[in-house]
Order: sequence, then C-alpha cells, then structure tokens
Amino acid sequence: MVNIIKTNKKFSAGDVLMAEGDHGQSAYIIESGEVEILVNRGNNKLRIGTRGPGALVGEMAMLDDRPRTATVRAKEDCEVIEITRDDFEGWINGADPIFKMIMHVILTRYRDMLSRSFFSSNSKSAAENVEKENELHESAMKTIKMKEELKAALGKDLVLFYQPIIDIKNRKVAGFEALMRWIHPEKGMVSPGVFIPVAEQSGLIVEMSNWALEEAAKTSHKFNDVIAPNLKGAHPLYISVNFSVRDFSSLGFFDNVKAILDKTSTPVDNIHLEITESLLVEQPDVAREALAQCHDNGLSISIDDFGTGYSSLSYLHSFPINTLKIDQSFIRSMRDKPGNLSLVKSIVGLAENLNMTVIAEGIEDQEEASILNDMNCQKCQGYWFAKPMPENEAIEFLKNWTVPDY
Repeated sequence: MVNIIKTNKKFSAGDVLMAEGDHGQSAYIIESGEVEILVNRGNNKLRIGTRGPGALVGEMAMLDDRPRTATVRAKEDCEVIEITRDDFEGWINGADPIFKMIMHVILTRYRDMLSRSFFSSNSKSAAENVEKENELHESAMKTIKMKEELKAALGKDLVLFYQPIIDIKNRKVAGFEALMRWIHPEKGMVSPGVFIPVAEQSGLIVEMSNWALEEAAKTSHKFNDVIAPNLKGAHPLYISVNFSVRDFSSLGFFDNVKAILDKTSTPVDNIHLEITESLLVEQPDVAREALAQCHDNGLSISIDDFGTGYSSLSYLHSFPINTLKIDQSFIRSMRDKPGNLSLVKSIVGLAENLNMTVIAEGIEDQEEASILNDMNCQKCQGYWFAKPMPENEAIEFLKNWTVPDY
C-alpha cells in the first residue's frame, strides 16, 4: 500500500521549486501563492505560464521518468503540499497494464503538443493547450486532495454506521453490517460512492478496512452486552465488515485480521467478513488461500450483492462461502418482474441446498418481508427494519427492538 503523507513546504518569492533538466523526485500541489514556469532559450529564461492555488506542478517528470522540461520558480511566497516519487510509482505499478500503455502514449503526445504550442506564434493555440493542461490536472487534483482529506479523516471524521440484519424466521436480531461514513467538517456527509473508489485506487482502503475491523470488533462486545437474551438468536450478535480486492491482495491478510481480533479479545463468531464477487474473479488464487485461512479458523464469509456480477456456481464450490446476500435491486423489483422473483427464489433454494445462509438486502416494506418469509429466506436487512445508524443509536435500537409483523 502506498500512502501520501501530507508534507507542507514553504517557498519564498524567487525560490526554485524544481529546475529544468533535473530528475524529478517530487511534485507539488500549490496551496497558496503563485509560481511561474520558465524554459531555457539560449542565455534567457522564457516564461511560458503561471500556476496558482489548486494547481499541480512537476508530475510529468515522475510519470514518464524523464528530466524536467521546465523550471518552476516561486513568483511570490508559496505554501505547497509535496507528493513524492514513491507515491507516483505506487500508483503506476498498481495500474492496469493497458492503462499504463495508454498513459505512456498520451504523455508522449502531450509533451510533443506542449513543445510545439508553447513556442508557436499562434498565441490562441498556445492558450487553448494551456487550458487543456489545466483540465487534465483538475481531475487528478480532486482525487489527490480527497485522498489527503480521507487519510486525515481516519479516526476522526470517518465513522462506522450499523444496519441491523434480522433473522426473519424467529424475528430476532442476528447481527449488523458495518458501513463506512465520512462526515466531512465542511462538506457534510460524503457518499461512499465518491470516497470508496478513491480509497481503493490509492491503496488507503487497506488502512481504512483495518480501522473498520478494529472498530467493529470493539463495538461487537458492546452490542452483545446490551441486547436482551430474548431478542437475539442462538448465536452471538455479529458485525459484518466489508473487504475489497486490495485488502486481500495485501500481504498477510488473515494474520492481520487475527491480530486485530486478538488485540480486541474478540471471538471469531462476533465478526463476519463480507466480500464482492469481483474478488473471486480478479484474484482467484489470492482469494482462495486467504479465504481458506479465514474459514479454517472459524470466520464466516459472505458474498455481497450476489447475482449482479460474475456469479458462477463454480465459485460456490471452489471457495469457502457461508452466506449469499441477494442484491437489493432484485428484492425491490420482484413484485413487478416475475423473472426477478424467480431469481430470488432460486438463490434462496440454492443456498439451502448448499447449506448456506441467505440474506436479502433492501427490504423497504411489510409485503417484501412477507414474500421473503414465505419462500424461507433466512435473514433480511433494509430500511423497513432500520436505516444504517451510528453506534449509540444502534445500541438504543437493540435495547428497544420491537418484533415487526409480517
């Protein structure tokens, strides 16, 4: 995993941040102030542009590992965030080979475009290309800054919400799914659909998942302490924690999980591991070994959103899966689409024949719960029972759990 460590640096007016011809070791995000970009032409330095707050400078020399093509000098006092070569190399080494090939072609063409446009007599063309450069920077800048903010949010603004998983037959609380939420101090609640992809791309997801597992392990003790015996099932209340392909690709996945459970004195029955089907397809050998270790040591494993991705019966025989979670898109449309209703019934029957547990996601009303109960679906979760909630609210939910009618 490669982490960007936020390192602020200050430059005074006239200081050189990077020099033409040097081998690039860092890039900089300008936090405040302004820099000018200069190229050597004979005995003169020609200014070809300026950059202000929010701009990224110096990245190209690290991306294609060529000498710097320009000098960047502070036009006024500046404060910047440094991004090291290790950060960039971690991203590139972890990228898809086709993406790396495309990036190399784009960089080659882009450098050629800049060398022609900056020294063209057509000032309009040069200005247009500078604008294109700014657009290319903007997308990367957003990702980099979000990664910085997300790392700073760990243990502070990043929290876990918990959504109950209900045993539909005995109408008791079986467990919870732990869901990451980012409460940004300025932006408010940031959607997981926005920050999770950034965390996965940058590798920060591994650190976030470790944090989530430790938090969930600690919380599992609290949940089991407060729930009345008559309101929970035959087994301890568990918390299901999501893990990504990047998590399983990290060295010693099981050893790390075990270390966290040992540190928090958490029984394996208190924690379930939740994965997506993509893990089984993208990293089958890694997944098989890591999942086997987890399963052999008593940890339960669930496949999330079953039926939406690369589902194959061979996966269910090849991997030690305990639970199938039916994606909410099938649940919400099963009354209107007979094909989806049949699919849900098939998954429930398949799980029963393979001695697996099945959980239906996205239950929004009594009728859906009743339909699933009639087809012998074992467990459910959804807004009809409860929305995801902070730990303190989940504790109150457990204390006041009322069995619904369906």
